[in-house]
Amino acid sequence: MAIAFFYAIGTATGGITGPLVFANMVATGQPLDTAIAFSIGAILMLVAGVMAIFLSIDAEKQSLEDIAAPLS
Repeated sequence: MAIAFFYAIGTATGGITGPLVFANMVATGQPLDTAIAFSIGAILMLVAGVMAIFLSIDAEKQSLEDIAAPLS
């Protein structure tokens, strides 16, 4: 449980400070613009994750031939 807690803290810290540090490294120096860009990327990943819940194929412990038709 402690490993999961500190992993979550580290991930949150990196997710918050990443856009701020990156904004200082690029020429614009606008942390808000960079944070908006990172937020748009995060929203797109969330949408893709939700779509995967509904559209993904249950492929656990199945061979490739059972999941998809062979190409040849």
